[in-house]
Amino acid sequence: MKLLLFADLHLDTRFPSAGPARRQALRDTLGHIIDLARESDVDAVLCAGDLYEHDRCSPTTASFLRSAFDCPLPVFLAPGNDDWYGPQSVYRQVDWTPNVHVFSSGSLTPVELADGVTLWGAAHVGPGPAKDFLDGFAVNRSGVNLALCHGSAPDDVTITGLDHAFLGHVHTPEHAEHYTFPGNPDPLTPGETGERGAVLCTVHDDGSVSREVFDVSAARSLDWLDSEKALPLLDFGSVAAERTVRGQFVRDVLADESLDTALRSRVLATGLRALEER
Repeated sequence: MKLLLFADLHLDTRFPSAGPARRQALRDTLGHIIDLARESDVDAVLCAGDLYEHDRCSPTTASFLRSAFDCPLPVFLAPGNDDWYGPQSVYRQVDWTPNVHVFSSGSLTPVELADGVTLWGAAHVGPGPAKDFLDGFAVNRSGVNLALCHGSAPDDVTITGLDHAFLGHVHTPEHAEHYTFPGNPDPLTPGETGERGAVLCTVHDDGSVSREVFDVSAARSLDWLDSEKALPLLDFGSVAAERTVRGQFVRDVLADESLDTALRSRVLATGLRALEER
């Protein structure tokens, strides 16, 4: 069985600059993921949360996602802590095509992918920190058992009886024997490390998983990936002069003598992304 995994796309993220172009690149990256899934003839597409950002969701995101996932492949979505499942979420607003399954329970629930292969999925159902869905969970059926969720302590996988967990939330890719963090497929901050992208996972009869990473980033072609070039930053001096929350943040970071130049740039980029327009 072949599954295409991705996570942490963060549609509608705000960036310190070049925001509209960067947000369009995120949408284009999702298009690349679906194209790869078709070309690879996978059995399903899996998203391990933070597909979009609930608090910053643009009016067109819902229709875009419905169109993007309207394809001849099963799609399984496990809402994360930034795109949590609730009455006002895109997950509830969209009239999804029949191929799309959105996990909506706050605990792991099963879906049969194929004879003898079960996918357990869960959703964050409110804002807050990432939840460990594997805590206290135990598999109660035979065959190959897989999990799809956002967060969770990966060390818990083996004690649950799961064969493998496909996880989001951690943006640095990690491919371990019993779990996979694909990382964000398109750059969000400068200085990101690790081979990230969409992960083609082949699930074998014994429950083991082999993986191949595919670069699906639309932003890489725009030369925004090098740590010094990625996500062009604002003039820090101008921002520091502002009488705003972000102005105070920049003043504090620039005054911190413990930070070297590269680390200071990464801290400023991450912080300004979170504080944009505040």
